[in-house]
Amino acid sequence: MPPPPRPRISFVLVEPRQPGNVGAACRAIKNGGFDSLRLVNPPELDGEARKMAWKSLDVLRSAKRFDSVDAAVEDAVLVAAFTARPRRDLRDVVLLEDAVPRLLEAERTGRVCLLFGREDRGLTKSETDAAQFLVNIPAARERQVYNLSQAVLLAAYQLRAASTDHEAPSFTTTPDEAPPLTAAERRHLVDHLRDLLVELDYENHPDPGLIDRITTRMARLLDRAEPTRSDQAMLMGVLRRVRGSKGEQGRAGESRGEQGRAR
Repeated sequence: MPPPPRPRISFVLVEPRQPGNVGAACRAIKNGGFDSLRLVNPPELDGEARKMAWKSLDVLRSAKRFDSVDAAVEDAVLVAAFTARPRRDLRDVVLLEDAVPRLLEAERTGRVCLLFGREDRGLTKSETDAAQFLVNIPAARERQVYNLSQAVLLAAYQLRAASTDHEAPSFTTTPDEAPPLTAAERRHLVDHLRDLLVELDYENHPDPGLIDRITTRMARLLDRAEPTRSDQAMLMGVLRRVRGSKGEQGRAGESRGEQGRAR
């Protein structure tokens, strides 16, 4: 009897160029016991895609389509971006084998999204910004880049092989364990920090890139800390209090100015 599918792990292909690669990825996903495929701006999926998705047409037909990476991963509690290129980044870059335990652990609390880039140029920096960490699949120095469907196959295989009993885990959360934030919720928190920095007049700082650097570092901090929704509520409360205090100071200053003019 085949193992049940694992619906909480989604494979996200970003702007794949070749329909055949999408079909082959469907087969790899099905081989690993998964069934969730998400496509960001895919090509027209013609007969080649269906041919390569042999005995995996259900994965191809049920694939969800999105206009952006952010939309494709907004419900994920953990996003991992696969990359073959070394990057200057504040996030961890881990080997696939080392990433698997973290991915399976996160699957117990919510959706996990695995990001795979274009066949010719991979993922852009802005697209990898949606991920908490980067994953590298080891390869020979002479040929360091795997074909898209090969990368999907290796990821699906490693996840399946690491499953202790080859069965989907039970998705349980203890009363004391608050659910982790989704990608959309983490982005919302960082957006509030950006708004606060603007209100604190950081836009007029001599360094024009300061706001971007602060919010990027905060995003990476949240990635490492893996905050829960109770953490989010606490942080949002602090941000709102600071913003409210700033507004009260501004109104008080305006009032004193008006009183001075009245005299």
